[in-house]
Amino acid sequence: MEEQDVHFRHILLYYFRKGKNASQAQKKLCAVYGNEALKERQCQNWFARFRSGDFSLKNAQRSGRPVEVDEIHIKAIIDSDRHSTTRDIAEKLNVSHTCIEKKLKMLGYVKKLDLWIPHQLKEIHLTQHISICDSLLKRNETDPFLKSLITGDEKWIVYNNVNRKRSWVMKDEPA
Repeated sequence: MEEQDVHFRHILLYYFRKGKNASQAQKKLCAVYGNEALKERQCQNWFARFRSGDFSLKNAQRSGRPVEVDEIHIKAIIDSDRHSTTRDIAEKLNVSHTCIEKKLKMLGYVKKLDLWIPHQLKEIHLTQHISICDSLLKRNETDPFLKSLITGDEKWIVYNNVNRKRSWVMKDEPA
């Protein structure tokens, strides 16, 4: 995106030096690159900059303090507690949570559930399911726990659902 913007600015500088105005330059750009290449207001801003003698084609430095977050601190927090949320980390480091999200993505971390359930049953899984069902039926004879279940269209919901937590791991690392 930045390369394309600089390319457009080179073209605008060319038309500026040819004596064209911003509107004409924008129309010529849109004729070649499509209607969404640059807005006329953007062209006017760049032409005003060229008229003031600034022929730099890079974006001007933005005001405000750039956010500097130490990757070592983020890694240390995640290593100490993999279940930390971005808001918890941001609060500890006194930065915004979006900054932490960007940094974690840049470092290669993703949130994964701690327990994975296979989507395709193999023969061994099928036999495990059968043996577990048998043991649950036998258990129900001594402790009638099946009355505390709600059943629906092939879904079983237990009253006391266990919440699984997500933890931070590298993309290629298993949960």
